[in-house]
Amino acid sequence: MNPKDIKLNSVNWEHGMLLTPDHFLRQERYFDSMLLWALRYASNSSGLVGGGPRLPESEIGAARHDPVVSLHEDEETLTISVAHCRGITPAGCIIEINPSSPITRTFPRQELEGVQESSVYLVCQPHEKQPVEGEPDEFNPQMQTERGWAVRLALQPAAESTAYALVAGRIRRQRYGTGFEKNPDYIPACTTMAGHSELAAGYRKIVEEATFLAERYAELHRAMREYLMLFTERGIETEVDTQTVQFVDRMVAGLQECVYDLLDYSQPPQRFFGQLRRFLHSAAVHFDLTPGMQNYYETLKEVGETEFIQLINQQKRILRTTRTWKVNEDLGVEVRAALASLNALQRLERALEGKYVDFRVSPQLEAMNFVFDRGGNVLYKLAAKPSRVQGAGDDLVTFFSQLRLEGRDKYRLILVGETNAPFEKGLRIPAEIRINEGSGFQRAPMNLTSEAVIAGQANFEFDFEAPDVPTITDIRVAVPAHIPIRTALLFNRHRFYAGRAQEQARPVQPMERAPEPPAVPMGGQPSAPAPPPQYYAPPPAAPPPPAHAAPPPPAPPMEEPRKGGAPWEIFRRATGAPAPPEPPPQQPPQPPQQRPPAAPRPRFDQGEEGAPPPPPRRRRLE
Repeated sequence: MNPKDIKLNSVNWEHGMLLTPDHFLRQERYFDSMLLWALRYASNSSGLVGGGPRLPESEIGAARHDPVVSLHEDEETLTISVAHCRGITPAGCIIEINPSSPITRTFPRQELEGVQESSVYLVCQPHEKQPVEGEPDEFNPQMQTERGWAVRLALQPAAESTAYALVAGRIRRQRYGTGFEKNPDYIPACTTMAGHSELAAGYRKIVEEATFLAERYAELHRAMREYLMLFTERGIETEVDTQTVQFVDRMVAGLQECVYDLLDYSQPPQRFFGQLRRFLHSAAVHFDLTPGMQNYYETLKEVGETEFIQLINQQKRILRTTRTWKVNEDLGVEVRAALASLNALQRLERALEGKYVDFRVSPQLEAMNFVFDRGGNVLYKLAAKPSRVQGAGDDLVTFFSQLRLEGRDKYRLILVGETNAPFEKGLRIPAEIRINEGSGFQRAPMNLTSEAVIAGQANFEFDFEAPDVPTITDIRVAVPAHIPIRTALLFNRHRFYAGRAQEQARPVQPMERAPEPPAVPMGGQPSAPAPPPQYYAPPPAAPPPPAHAAPPPPAPPMEEPRKGGAPWEIFRRATGAPAPPEPPPQQPPQPPQQRPPAAPRPRFDQGEEGAPPPPPRRRRLE
């Protein structure tokens, strides 16, 4: 911008003088300089004005205030015409193009070779005017009676003229062809959020999404408080859930403040998108400071919900972005980015809603890929959506086709009621479920019933399984047509198992032999044969002894079995039976005692007595 554009010295009219046209031109430049000074130094607004902020609310964002850019091509030239445009350049110059005096320029096609996309600029210079047709002057009928701003059209203005240029639109090459077309997704810079019809439409969508998100987070916060009370009464650990409640607390407060900041449509886009960007950055900071939230989404990722990987990475990218109020020259990019960020927060909220909000009253059930059973550790993942819904007689029939589901799994069918449909508490809804009706095997239908157990219930679940069916290929669900049911969703069951703490490794102990009964002393009464030795597992290892305790003595070495012995010893060694107990240690020799002579013992080898019975057969321990 050139500071010499502003000339605030007026003509000296204090004394009489000879008047020339130059005096009036200098006075005219003085008035123009005053307006240019106010727009350049007292305001930072530039861009399209549209209908202005004082329009009635019904006319805000009307398309009739948008620039009118038209193209005409032939084999050698491209003609661009701007029939209507109203705006302010970055240097503070006013541009007003009326349909009665359009701006047109023709470009040779040779100069546009290699140009894929270009903006259409309207360039003007301060104090530069040209004569135009105005009110007729009967005393000077031969001259043009008015002067207007000299505006020219350009596709690639010089660098020193950029501050005096206003973007009216953008043209691009056709996808299939060599011609040019107007880019409908491009939104030029505007002074307010109502300066362009597409920008005003994006403004309304953003405000609606932010308002809806604030309502959903507030409802989620109420449900989480109820959830925590329920789990606290059952004695379940809720530390992670407490962190999640704190995150939702901050989100509710931030969304309420953000919605009120966005309601003013007369604010410039820099302020509008800057406030929205500040809220998104704060949400990313809160998410990063809540490890319980991240663990929950990691758990969902492990069960196959991979869509949250991109959402989590998006929050990390927002956290690393630089804080700035600057916006893109194409406001359409800002609108699409804002809607995408709000949609990501809404999907993250739906994931929390699946855990904490009862699916029976959730209005977002159709947009969710999973639901948690209320008060349990069971996750139901979306298995299929209906292929078609139609009426058949007095029934509303929902078809699930082209399925490949295992019959041994457990399934939950949820009927979704119409929006704002009244379902009284205690209402019983019957449903007939037919599996693989399209195949040759005819299976008996399942007649199930669900009851409205809470006030405001709009979704009704039916649990079933078909273990006798190897593969489920289609399902047909029929409900009475007088019940206001809109559609149905099929979920399959997936269990969560709590991880066990890592136990300390215990040393492996050798198997110990049970103590053997004491041997019978010589000459005593014989006792019953000893039972076979038994082996048992040692009890759990005791805690290590203190440092000052003496170590236990080592176990005595095993003795080799004796050779020879009685004839049945050979039988015992052959069958692997254990050896008989060792005799007790002998007492020190004592002086012999006088005993009467004993009768000779009969000998079984001479037929005087029968042979002794063989030892009992003992089974091997497996």
